[in-house]
Amino acid sequence: MLRSAILGAAFLGLAAPAFATSFTFETAKPVDDSRITVVGTVWTCEGTVCKGDMNRKKVTLSDCKKIAKKTGEITSFKNDKFELSAEDIEACKASARSN
Repeated sequence: MLRSAILGAAFLGLAAPAFATSFTFETAKPVDDSRITVVGTVWTCEGTVCKGDMNRKKVTLSDCKKIAKKTGEITSFKNDKFELSAEDIEACKASARSN
């Protein structure tokens, strides 16, 4: 019986869905498409603001650079708890300009 309970708890732990976090990025110029897919996320864009849910907790410079290659210069990238620093945003902008 105890073994069944342990196996059941282990199965639930593996089957539990990943919790996505809502992220927002803003671009220097309006994004052409209302929906874009980049870094495995579908982003909904209106003007210069795009929102999407990612399966991670923190914003990263790497993700910002990938987004910038598709959308152009990024001016902010954040979620409810984390935001890229001004230094990282500048590095992200440089990545967009190198395209």
